[in-house]
Amino acid sequence: MNYVVKKLIYDRNAISTKESIIKISPISKNYDFENYFLKTTERKYFLKINRQVSDQCLVINKMYNDIQSSPLTRREIYYADKKIILMEYFETCGADQKNFNQKMLGEKIAKFHLERKPHDGYGYEYDTYIGSLLQQNKICQSWKKFYLSQRYDCLFDKIRESMRVDSELCDKILVTRDYIDRNLNEPNSSTLIHGDIWSGNILMCRNGNLKIIDPALFYADSEYELAYLYLNGTFGRGFYDSYKSNSQITDDFWQFKLYIYQIIPLMQYALLEGSIYLREIEKILDFLINRGNLKY
Repeated sequence: MNYVVKKLIYDRNAISTKESIIKISPISKNYDFENYFLKTTERKYFLKINRQVSDQCLVINKMYNDIQSSPLTRREIYYADKKIILMEYFETCGADQKNFNQKMLGEKIAKFHLERKPHDGYGYEYDTYIGSLLQQNKICQSWKKFYLSQRYDCLFDKIRESMRVDSELCDKILVTRDYIDRNLNEPNSSTLIHGDIWSGNILMCRNGNLKIIDPALFYADSEYELAYLYLNGTFGRGFYDSYKSNSQITDDFWQFKLYIYQIIPLMQYALLEGSIYLREIEKILDFLINRGNLKY
């Protein structure tokens, strides 16, 4: 395997002619990628190799270029094409030392959300990926329309195409969609969100810097990101208190948005990981249906 990896690097002239590869170590395999630690005579790299035919490496490169201005997400990209992407390697603390300061993280993520001026619409200039799943990002002037058409409806259609969904769950999804359509208010402005923040994508570097990797960018209601974080159990209430001190959390969040926004990543997980996540979706639907006294 080391020979194959070296050939991929040298055939592309992905590193300087002055550099020689002295170490290659596999790190992980996830979705369509094989990930490697690469050490040369000049520096250390993080290498991703795409095992499928797609533009995902190029999209990752574009996303990192788009968020280079933020210290939280900045990462040097040394080479990218459809097959590989060669990136800056972050020296991190061990798992037992990975104790995040939730107050600091609340401040930093709020700052990340506030760094960019509100965009004229929701979505993004191009489609992005979460895991190996392509996210549609056609710009829409209404957050509610974007959320329902390019997330809720789009993902539900993909789920029905790829796995068996019983008629009762379909009915619950449709009646909840109507409930969301009637009750979801437009946010004050659009926010560029990271899109995939969970503990595995947060790195505490040995030099003291905090990094959040693997973006899945799009312009959204900022509270979508907060619901995503809550779903994954990444932070406790201290994080949200700190975030609110630096940005805004609306009254609707804890009572309504927290639940409806979690449906989307659970649909994505169902497509990426399997139908076991349909049960988690149904739990949220049942809660909303019972609380709203909805009929299906």
